[in-house]
Amino acid sequence: MTDPADLAHDVLLKVAAFVKSLPAAQLADLASGAAKLTLVSKAGAPATASRPLSRPVAEIETMLSEIGTRAAAVQYLNDERLTVAQLRELAKVLGVALPGKSTKSDITTRIVDSVVGRRLDASAIDRLAGR
Repeated sequence: MTDPADLAHDVLLKVAAFVKSLPAAQLADLASGAAKLTLVSKAGAPATASRPLSRPVAEIETMLSEIGTRAAAVQYLNDERLTVAQLRELAKVLGVALPGKSTKSDITTRIVDSVVGRRLDASAIDRLAGR
């Protein structure tokens, strides 16, 4: 059964059975919007559907490689309004290692250091070596 309509029907039946078993107070909270249902995978972690990046990774990488300062690169990433999940995905594609509990700011800094910082550092070393 891979037809999306059939799958949706089965899911709705299961959700209806679950909601029907809730106490009245929880039903009232759901109805008022004070509570919400959350999809949790069998592994126990919430299932999240990350929205796609605002631009293709190659375009973001090209823009970062053309930016002249770390501060401008950070501003560029901030202007893209990427979520933590999107930044993690970007870092993964760019080959930037991240600790497990990185904040949005930490991830942005690591991406900028990896893509922009190394280029700027190499350029500065080349200028010094050319003297």
